[in-house]
Amino acid sequence: MKSDNMYIVWAHPRSDSLTAQVVKEIQGEAERQGTNVSTLDLYRLGFNPALNVEDEPDWDNPNKQYSPEVHRLFNEMATNDTVVFVFPVWWYGFPAMLKGYLDRVWNNGLAYGGKGFPAKKVQWVALVGGSQEGYVKYGWEKNMTDYLTSAGSYLGIPETKIHYLYNTIGVEEDIVDREKHYQNLFEQARSFVGAA
Repeated sequence: MKSDNMYIVWAHPRSDSLTAQVVKEIQGEAERQGTNVSTLDLYRLGFNPALNVEDEPDWDNPNKQYSPEVHRLFNEMATNDTVVFVFPVWWYGFPAMLKGYLDRVWNNGLAYGGKGFPAKKVQWVALVGGSQEGYVKYGWEKNMTDYLTSAGSYLGIPETKIHYLYNTIGVEEDIVDREKHYQNLFEQARSFVGAA
């Protein structure tokens, strides 16, 4: 994940959530390694995830002018080498806030169908409430990994990596020391910074 400029996009309704803490850990480690980091907190921004007519892709016009917000957010992202998404997995997928960001900002003529995706690397950090065993058993890890890898290929992103932090709710029976468990999750999150 090491780069000169990193842009972290994250989505969680609570600013004191585990997701928020993971963002802080990644940001702190990246800055410690000399990376310039900026963050986009979709909830505190008041981002509207609903795709309206003005931001609907026009397949016949890759030069369509979307809403000023979409162009502003795309341009913010475009000045970075690495884009990192940090999010909780809800109902085995993205929170609606993050899915809406992708629908609106990664748009035709911007992220695809035009000049090409601007960042060299995209990292996905998914916080899964349950165990890895359960997530893998029912095919959810493969499903999300395939989806994100395919999206990276479609957009022509040179490097896409998906990282999972498991048992983020901390209710598995084999967790004896909850504090140690969460410190291990933070250590994993920091290790993602040097993973690329």
